[in-house]
Amino acid sequence: MKILLAGLLSTVISFGASAETWKFASEEDRNDVQDIFAQTFADTLKKESDGDIRVKIYYYGQLGTENDIVELTANGTVQFVSVGTGHLGSYIPEVQALSVPYVLGTDTDTVRKVLTGSKTIYNDLADRFEAANLKLLTMISEGEMAWGANKAIRSPEDFAGQKIRTFTSTIPVKTYETFGATPTPLSWGEVYGALQLKAIDGMVNPIYFIYNAKWHEVQDFLMFPGQQPYVGTVSTNSKWFNDLSKDKQEMVLKAIKVAEQAAHDYQLKINKENMDKIIAERPNMKIVTLNAEERARFKELSKDLHGTYYDIVENAYSDAEKAAARDNAKKILENLIQEVKEAS
Repeated sequence: MKILLAGLLSTVISFGASAETWKFASEEDRNDVQDIFAQTFADTLKKESDGDIRVKIYYYGQLGTENDIVELTANGTVQFVSVGTGHLGSYIPEVQALSVPYVLGTDTDTVRKVLTGSKTIYNDLADRFEAANLKLLTMISEGEMAWGANKAIRSPEDFAGQKIRTFTSTIPVKTYETFGATPTPLSWGEVYGALQLKAIDGMVNPIYFIYNAKWHEVQDFLMFPGQQPYVGTVSTNSKWFNDLSKDKQEMVLKAIKVAEQAAHDYQLKINKENMDKIIAERPNMKIVTLNAEERARFKELSKDLHGTYYDIVENAYSDAEKAAARDNAKKILENLIQEVKEAS
């Protein structure tokens, strides 16, 4: 009996020594799209490793701000991070090409093809990620971005005098300035109260998130401008990943693919379900879909933001590098636009 117990104890100790826990930090909360990605990623890795690899998920605010969790991944404290392109853009400014409105569009199949297979993003920018000690693993769409307001917004003139909550990065702020609104950057946890107290007039986010955050309770109109999806990115610490065994790297990449599919399916489902819930809970909510002519005005204005993107990239580099960085930014955006056309 003593021999048997000693053997069992030896097995448990041996298993415990081989088990690893990897950290995954998300900018979102439970049951959001990035959470479904993270949960599926964790489950797949656990299965593929026969339980030797566990993934601990950290949610919005648990490890700091969006920029904090990217930094924690870059310095190796956290192994994986998921954030929107605007936040990742603080480290790799070129990625903000995906934040420029009316570049990706909102066609589900086209967006997915580009986000998972863009040579411009995954190949041409690999060295820029490497310089920040990051490796981009995938990008996911979380659904079309809708505008919320207490009036119909069909033209730039309708945005006049409207304080619109935006993300804190430069391109979203400049976008709504260009569209005629007064952009008001806020952390998402502050938005409900600001809408309720009329400190801001509107916001922009995918429908599933608007419902989960209960922002539909304090808005009377939802607009679909065909502008762009919310793009989430998933990255890992580059040095850490490169030091993994080939088997573990393959497990990570397989888990990424499985999680990407799960997140894609979930965002389609949850955006539809939550739109239905909004209509059921707010039967007087006005739903506005901009027509082609109305969209064309905003799309034309968005061309001015191409220069904003070039400026962001250029200003991230030293004086000696600025000219080359700007030229590279132009190439990236032009190639991305071409990829979208080819994928359509």
